[in-house]
Amino acid sequence: MRTIPPVVALSATLTLGCGDTPVARSDVPGTTAALSTAQVNQLGALRIFFGHQSVGGNLMDGLADLARDGEPMPLRVARMSRVDGGSRGVLAHEWVGENGAPASKLVAVSEALADSARGANVAIVKFCYSDFQADTDPDALFTAYRDQIAAWRERFPHVTFVHMTAPTVRPEGAAARWLRTVRGRFTMRARAAKVGRYNERLRQAYAGSEPVFDLAALEAVAGGFLNPVFTDDGEHLNALGRRTVARQFLHFLADSVAPNVGR
Repeated sequence: MRTIPPVVALSATLTLGCGDTPVARSDVPGTTAALSTAQVNQLGALRIFFGHQSVGGNLMDGLADLARDGEPMPLRVARMSRVDGGSRGVLAHEWVGENGAPASKLVAVSEALADSARGANVAIVKFCYSDFQADTDPDALFTAYRDQIAAWRERFPHVTFVHMTAPTVRPEGAAARWLRTVRGRFTMRARAAKVGRYNERLRQAYAGSEPVFDLAALEAVAGGFLNPVFTDDGEHLNALGRRTVARQFLHFLADSVAPNVGR
């Protein structure tokens, strides 16, 4: 496996998941500056296919926000599944599968890479917080993801697969949590714990050796919950959150993905 060069972390550690174990954020670029000329040139070599749902859509909206703000945007970002092999600087993205059915997202990305997105040299699939339900086993979900990545590598050797942690949520207040609990309903705190466990497994497997965009770490505060300043509904990124994460995403692609992608 290729060694991913270290990038500057936003902070040394952050407590994530359902326990108190700090996790390093070495795969998250820490700068918030606009892209340099060298980074712009690096991004021009990428042909990305990104499969996602709503929070991934927030991230794509953040890229559009930055472009409207006049920041350098060397990627042509478009909602489509087609990626031509002769294109340069393309980020094609599509809403794939169904929330609550993560296997459907893997199937949709497989189909795209074999057909309309066969020209991609980078591929990303992101699970959503909605994929973590009361009956979800996050370890089993990670195993399914890991096995699919291994199969994709065999089938699509020209593609660099970028891993992305699943986004977290805000916990409901004490009264709402008590009410949901007595009614036997799944709480947001319990959902965040399952998301945290999945993300822990993903970091353990890939951080440091393969490109990992740690979306959850970027958007979270201590305890692994979504930062309240980054959300208006406790689940999705607001204007500040999506701009912040989008800028980090561009730096990550330029610094930790582009240098390792075959042209």
